[in-house]
Amino acid sequence: MGRLQKILIIVVMLLLNAPWLCDALGLKEPHPLHGESTKLPFPDLSIDSIWNGDFQFGMDEYLRTNFLLRGLAIRTRNQLDYTFFVQTHARSVLLGKEGYLFEENYINAALGIDALSEQKVAERVGDLDALADSLDIPVLVVLAPGKASYYMEYIPDVYFNSDSLNLNNNYNLWRDYVNMSKSLHLVDLHAHFNDLEDVFPKNGIHWCEWAQVDGFNIINDHLSSHLLEGLQPAKFVIDSSYRSSSMEGTDEDIERGLNLWQNIDDVETTYYKTSWEDRGDALKPKVLIVGDSYAWGVVNRGVLSHSYMDGEFWYYNQVVHGPKYLETEDFGGKPFEVHDVHNNSDLIYALNNFDAIVLLSTDANLHVFPFEFGLIK
Repeated sequence: MGRLQKILIIVVMLLLNAPWLCDALGLKEPHPLHGESTKLPFPDLSIDSIWNGDFQFGMDEYLRTNFLLRGLAIRTRNQLDYTFFVQTHARSVLLGKEGYLFEENYINAALGIDALSEQKVAERVGDLDALADSLDIPVLVVLAPGKASYYMEYIPDVYFNSDSLNLNNNYNLWRDYVNMSKSLHLVDLHAHFNDLEDVFPKNGIHWCEWAQVDGFNIINDHLSSHLLEGLQPAKFVIDSSYRSSSMEGTDEDIERGLNLWQNIDDVETTYYKTSWEDRGDALKPKVLIVGDSYAWGVVNRGVLSHSYMDGEFWYYNQVVHGPKYLETEDFGGKPFEVHDVHNNSDLIYALNNFDAIVLLSTDANLHVFPFEFGLIK
């Protein structure tokens, strides 16, 4: 066997054994993916796990997921399909006109494809109104804007090939019925941002970073008008602003989820440098936010502690987040378990421990809003 053949055999063997050798040597995965794990722990090895097949199944997943070049291979596949076939592999993500990225549920909301009946909305608002009437604190319903309703002109034409479209159906119904309720207070950010520029980024799904700040300040203005005297949430102070085409925060969250090699061109938008308002002698209120991912932007900016006192965020009414629970076993627990709610009396007591409640949803989630808040299961 010649020298060249020996070298080729050695190279091939090294390539074939590269994944487990790199894993054994502790080399880091070179191309991590957004939203998808490329690293799983080694499965539990025991007589029981081998006997019942858990180890074999776990080992299969371990080897498939921890393959050293998996991230590289997935990114390359995604890039080829995006470039040559205008195809994405992120769940529910699609490419709109002029390259604008959307998630399909926002298009469904904008065009009324996910339309609720008027009776259903009336029932949900009625239940919320009855709950708010039984509390001693204000309840705000915040309707946030949605990307597809804001950028209707960039929705692919195929979605308009229907005779049953009912534009912004759920938003219109929720707005009208909350306005007619006795005890609920409407904060219509959907309408507020409708005529403003740069509310949504081209390659992200959440409202722009600047819009989150402005929206939160509007919510706090409404809170201040309904809170007891002496309570006042701290608002963001905009110390300066600048324009940039390099996206920050969540302003290209869909693009990151596509896991491409390419950096897609962005549209320039505004960013703020902020600080917290000095409230003088006013006390911070204890506020409960119940909502979808549109609340995460301001929650991550520290509003639950800087603007409110021991505020809480019940993510989709399923998981409790807040500074009070960061170092406790309750962090990430279900709201009723964290607050020991077993019946309606417990619920009223738990909610009245707050100074106000903010229920927030973008239009894409209004078909499931208010996420069964107030229901005793």
